[in-house]
Amino acid sequence: MSDIDLKTMTREEALKYMGLPEDANDFAIDERFWQLTKRYRGKSEPGSESKLNELTAVYNIACGKRDEQNRKEEARQNASKFLGKTKDEWKNYLSYTWFKMVVILVVAIAFGSIIYNVVFKDRYDCSAVAFGHFNVECELLEERLVTEELKNPYVSAVNMVVHNEQGEVDNAYANQSLAAVLSMYPNMLITDGMTYKYYFSAYSDMSNVYADLQMRLNESVLDHIEPIYISEREAYLATKDYIDYEGIGEQETDAEELDPTPVLIGFRITDENAIKSLGITNLWPESRPEIIISIYAGTSDFNKGEEMIIKLCQSMAFSD
Repeated sequence: MSDIDLKTMTREEALKYMGLPEDANDFAIDERFWQLTKRYRGKSEPGSESKLNELTAVYNIACGKRDEQNRKEEARQNASKFLGKTKDEWKNYLSYTWFKMVVILVVAIAFGSIIYNVVFKDRYDCSAVAFGHFNVECELLEERLVTEELKNPYVSAVNMVVHNEQGEVDNAYANQSLAAVLSMYPNMLITDGMTYKYYFSAYSDMSNVYADLQMRLNESVLDHIEPIYISEREAYLATKDYIDYEGIGEQETDAEELDPTPVLIGFRITDENAIKSLGITNLWPESRPEIIISIYAGTSDFNKGEEMIIKLCQSMAFSD
C-alpha cells in the first residue's frame, strides 16, 4: 500500500488521489473507482489485493461513506444504551429474532405449566395428551378418568390444524407445544380423524388392548368403538403428501421399503353425545366430530394407558 494516511485523509484529498475535481458527483466517483480497480480485480500479482483495498478505502472517503459511518458510530457512542445496545439496535435485533423468542416463550409456558402441575399440585398418577383441531375442557376430562387406582389424572391439550381443505389455519407454535407435552411421556393420547395419520410413530400397537376391551366393556359400549388400522407405509405417504403440499421439506425414504401391514393404533369414536360428555368440542367446520384414543408409544406404563382407555369408554354418555 502507498504511504498515505487513510484515517486522516479528507474528501478533497481522496478526490485528488482518484484524479477527480473537488466538485465531482457520485456518478463520476463511481465511474472512476470502477476504472481504477479494473486492473487489480481478480489479479494474483503481489500487491494487487492491498492496492484494491486502498482504492476501496479512498473511494469510501470520496463518496462520503466513511464520514457517514463515523457519524453513526459517534451517535451510537453518545446514545443511551440498554444491555450494550441502543434503541435502534434493539429494534433491529428484535425484528430478526422475534419469531425465535415467541417459540421459546411458548415452549417455556408449556413446560412451566407441566412443571407446576407436577411439583405444586398433588402428584398425578397418569396423564393424557389431547391434540387435534378441537377445544378440550381438561378438568372435565380429568374427572372422567378418575378410578380407584388412578385418583389424580392429568390432561393437557394442544389445538392444532394439519393439512386440510377446509380453510383452517394452524397455530404457528402448535408443534412446539405438542413436542413439549409429549416429552413428559403421557400414557394416553386423544386425537381426531384429520390428524392421526401424521403421527404414526406416536402410537403403540393396540392389538392386545382390543381383546381386553372386548372382555371388559359392555356390548352397548363396544358398538360405538371402531378399531383404527394403519400401516407404516400408508402413514408415510400421508405425511409425504402433507410435506409436498406445504413445501416444507422432502421425504427421501422409498415407500416400498416400509411395512404395508396394517397396525391397530387406536379406537375411533364418532358418537357426538359421547364426545361432548368428555368436554371435547370439534372445530373442523366441515367434518363431523370424531376422536381417536390410543396409548403413547413412549409411555413408561402401558397398563395405565389401557386402564385410562377403558375408564374413558365407560364414562362416556353414548347415544341410545
